[in-house]
Amino acid sequence: MQLTQLNTNRLVGAMLVLASIPLLLWQISPENQFAISQTTFLAAHSMMETFAIVVAALIFFTGHGAGETARPLRSVVLGYAFLAVALFDMLHFLSYIGMPDLVSPNSPHKAILFWLCGRMAAGVGLLAYLLIPERIAVTAQARRFALAGVPLFVATVAYGVLPDPTLAPAMFVPGVGLTTLKIVLEWLMFAFYIAIAMLLYARRASVSNCDVESLLLALLLLAAGELFFTLYVQVSSTANLLGHIYKVFGYYFLYLAIYAEAVRQPFRRMRWMLTHDELTQLPNRTAFNERLDMAVAWAGHSNTSCAVLLLDLDHFQDVNDTLGHEQGDLLLVSVARRISATLPEPAFVARFSGDEFVILLENASMEQAKMAGESLLKAISKPFQVSEDKLDIGASLGLVTYPVDGDSASVLMRHADLALHRAKFSGRNCLTAFSRDLADGIQRRVQLEARLKQALQRGEFALHYQPKVEIATGRTVGWEALLRWQSPELGMVSPAEFIPVAEQTGLILPIGEWVLRESCRQLREWQEAGLAVGGVAVNLSTRQFRQQSLAEQVRGALKDSGLAPDMLELEITESAIMDNLASAASVLGELARLGISIAVDDFGTGYSSLSYLKTFPLHALKIDRSFIQDIPGDDNDTAIVRTIIALAESLGLTVVAEGVETEAQLDYLREAGCAQMQGYLFSRPLPPDQCVGLMRSGKARAAA
Repeated sequence: MQLTQLNTNRLVGAMLVLASIPLLLWQISPENQFAISQTTFLAAHSMMETFAIVVAALIFFTGHGAGETARPLRSVVLGYAFLAVALFDMLHFLSYIGMPDLVSPNSPHKAILFWLCGRMAAGVGLLAYLLIPERIAVTAQARRFALAGVPLFVATVAYGVLPDPTLAPAMFVPGVGLTTLKIVLEWLMFAFYIAIAMLLYARRASVSNCDVESLLLALLLLAAGELFFTLYVQVSSTANLLGHIYKVFGYYFLYLAIYAEAVRQPFRRMRWMLTHDELTQLPNRTAFNERLDMAVAWAGHSNTSCAVLLLDLDHFQDVNDTLGHEQGDLLLVSVARRISATLPEPAFVARFSGDEFVILLENASMEQAKMAGESLLKAISKPFQVSEDKLDIGASLGLVTYPVDGDSASVLMRHADLALHRAKFSGRNCLTAFSRDLADGIQRRVQLEARLKQALQRGEFALHYQPKVEIATGRTVGWEALLRWQSPELGMVSPAEFIPVAEQTGLILPIGEWVLRESCRQLREWQEAGLAVGGVAVNLSTRQFRQQSLAEQVRGALKDSGLAPDMLELEITESAIMDNLASAASVLGELARLGISIAVDDFGTGYSSLSYLKTFPLHALKIDRSFIQDIPGDDNDTAIVRTIIALAESLGLTVVAEGVETEAQLDYLREAGCAQMQGYLFSRPLPPDQCVGLMRSGKARAAA
């Protein structure tokens, strides 16, 4: 959608450039220049100049940056050039005839002087942006000097012009029109902009961090605008108005090229980081799951097939243990390249996790997939040259096809994993296709489903609570309710095992309502006992979130327990929100009107548009533990964590880090500005009586 909008903008810009030729030919004759009332022209001029000043200021902020120790020199020069442009355009605006006099009587001559200064500053800044190499060179201290120097320079020019503009050569003579000098200067500016446009086109391949096409259109539109300013006889005429209109469009494309592009880049980088593996540069699990969903949907619609190959390297841990992780990483990169080179072009390859890769073959039969799998096994069996070492390693493959082995992406991946485990169990270095005799594990799922149907009535569920801690103070500010199941027949069953079954069968709805009510009741009981408990967070499943009656359930739980709405927080995953944006907007709006808080759980693991963060009434982001577990040692994860914290801070959202287990992780989060944390470093999830003990011991420590 963004690409379509960008292409539309470029088409409009190109049409405006072409339209300037007949418009100039039309306006070249003074008889064709229609007079406009001064009041109307002043209003239009004021709006257009205000827009230009705002765009120039945005470009300045792009170059100036915020908080970094160093910025690219070319961006800084452009930014401060456009700070001068913004100031000169403001002086031009305030000096315009019809505005209150600025120091001396306003006149077209005085306004033109500031106009020309602004155009020259813009041209110099854009030329420098193209000529200066892309390198980090300007420190924050140097930017502070520039921040003082540019306004001082503009003030010096203004001081020379404002008291007596007539000291400068005349630019406009009332009743006569533009002077020859003014016309020559405008032609020189036209030539200057055209020269910069030609330079940009010649160097388009080496210009980075901006939208080159939009910048080229901006230069051409600004150049066309300069020609209109060589024609007008009266200030309030169509020729002058058209020149300002072209300037506005030129500035709009400058906004797209510089500021909008600078804003989009971090989000594109963040999306790439979230959907690609930093080591191998392959798509990651998130990207593969989305692609597989699309492939299954298309295959079902077109009555075709697709295949999935799940590949795991045999005894890869031995490489890490004997040669070190650095050599292991190099081997993974080599394996990724060989897999990509071996498979046919349409194959979609991703790094699933660790030493596991997954391949999607669309429109492929079982026989074709087996041939591709055998080719992979043969290719990987050849030695890998890794630095000074020649390594031999094998691989095991699990194969499934749609629709024979599953009717959904999740079923296919589950069966592919079963097939892979059978391949490893069978001696490794082989390919195993899924068959129904591998489905013994499904029996376990059947048992879980049967026991789950009775677990709620039998009172087998319990809630444990994990404290949320304010990082800055170490104070417990709330609790997250976590479901536990102790089955008399199956023993303690992991939530990771039974919750997906409950979700798929719909049993999550009554279980989820019980969790909501019990959490509210327990928190209210603690409050009545005089404990400083904070709020409670309750996880909502995707099925719960889709319920039409969700808001009524929450309202009933709050009313029956007597808990204040601001003490309840509901945690919802990104995938649940993005599943149906229209429905999500409605449900979240109803929940927000109740006065409760909404948190996005496992943030960063979804593959979605970030626009929902500013659209929906959200209060907190919970960084998924997968990004926390390897910080501060993993550069990729630290970059993602910092980006999420900065994004949340800019949107006024609280950030909670999940799965904090080490002091090093906590220190890094504290330094990065993360507000809250959960994890075993502070406390495991506890049954209610132990929570009371923790709260009371916290009181005792505080009193001591």
